[in-house]
Amino acid sequence: MRFFLILGCIFFSMRKNIYLIGLMLLATACVKRPVPETPGTIVVPETKSTANLEVTLDNRVGAEDLSLGNKWYITPNGDSVQVDVYAYYLSNIVLNGPGGTKYIEPESYHLVDEGRAATHKFVIKGVTPGTYTSVTFLIGVDSARNVSGAQTGDLSPDHGMFWDWNTGYIMAKLEGVSPQSDNSNQVIYHLGGFSGDYSVLRKVSLPLPSQLIIQEGKTSHIHMENDVLQWFKDPSLVDLKTMSLFRNRDDVKMMADNYADMFTVDHVE
Repeated sequence: MRFFLILGCIFFSMRKNIYLIGLMLLATACVKRPVPETPGTIVVPETKSTANLEVTLDNRVGAEDLSLGNKWYITPNGDSVQVDVYAYYLSNIVLNGPGGTKYIEPESYHLVDEGRAATHKFVIKGVTPGTYTSVTFLIGVDSARNVSGAQTGDLSPDHGMFWDWNTGYIMAKLEGVSPQSDNSNQVIYHLGGFSGDYSVLRKVSLPLPSQLIIQEGKTSHIHMENDVLQWFKDPSLVDLKTMSLFRNRDDVKMMADNYADMFTVDHVE
C-alpha cells in the first residue's frame, strides 16, 4: 500500500512539472524577439543628414568667362559669334563613391541661366556623409517631368524654357548674333526632345579631380565649368553660314552630341 502511495506522489509531481514547463514555453513563445541579423552586417539607424553640397557652374568660352551681349568670340570654324542668351538644365544628379555607393539627389532639377547670377550655384541638402569620386547627371529634363506639363520652381514656364504640354522643355538654349549667319545675322539654338532616336537628353559622368568628402554639419563644394565652344565642335564642326538655326531634327541631335562634352569639374572643396 505504501508503494502505491509513493508512486502516486511521483506521478502527481511529474504532471505538475509538465504543466509548469508548458506555461514557461507558452510565455517564451509570446515574447517578441528581434529578427536575427545576417552575419557581418551593420545595422545603421535612419537619421537625417545635416551635410550639404554646393554646386557652382562657371560658364566659359574656352579660357575666357562668358559675357553676354558685349563680346565677340571665335568658334572652332573661325566664325564670329556674340552670345546674348545661354541657359540649360541639369537633372538626376548622382554622387558615386567607391564600392558602388551612391547618393541620388531627390527632386533633382536645376536651371542654370547665364543671365541670372542666382542660378550659377545651387545647394543639395541632406547629402549622405561619405567619400565620393565622380558625379553623374543629365543635361536636360528627364522624360517623366516632360510629360507632366509645366511645373514650379526651376521647372516653371516663367523661365522661358518650356514650350507646351505636348513638346515639353527646352533642355538647352543659345541665342546670339554672327556676321556669318545665314539667318539675318541671328544664331538661335533651342534644343528639345526627350524620347526615341531624337532625344537630346545626354548623360554625363565626370571624375572628380580629388575625393569629395561629405561630413555631417558641413557644406562641401563642387566647382564645374561649362565651355560654350563645345557646342560648335566635336564630333561635328558647325559652320554658321549653313547652320545658324535648326532646320531638321538631325541638326538638333548633332548639336546635342556636341554639347555632351561641355562640362568639366575644376575642383572640389
